[in-house]
Amino acid sequence: MTVAEQVRQHHRRCAAHLATLRMLAMTADGRPITAETAGAIEYATGAVLGETRAAQDTIVAGEAGGTRPAPAARFLEARMLRLRVAADDVLAAVESGDVPALRRRLWVFTSLTRAMWTVESSFCHSSRGEDRAQPAGR
Repeated sequence: MTVAEQVRQHHRRCAAHLATLRMLAMTADGRPITAETAGAIEYATGAVLGETRAAQDTIVAGEAGGTRPAPAARFLEARMLRLRVAADDVLAAVESGDVPALRRRLWVFTSLTRAMWTVESSFCHSSRGEDRAQPAGR
């Protein structure tokens, strides 16, 4: 399996967890966030981070023999850090029970995740002109 195929696989799994997060945010419409919903949001947020990290690790391993492994790794790690901060914000909104803040923070988290997919996908082409990986959900 190529790096691009592996990354696409991680993006597909990640997309399912993002969809779960959107549904959970809608179910909390005007009501307090239940412990069950909070647990599901925490799980899905962690799963998104895990799949995104796995895609990143696949890319960095694929770049190891190339000319840009260290810069690629640093760049992807900076993006990952930003995504983790957004995930922490989502979990803080859940903990505080602030549904409007949860929705806003989920929007930011989803946007940053999709941006990360775009960045990861840009690394998934070979020097032979292999097709780039397309982010899931597009």
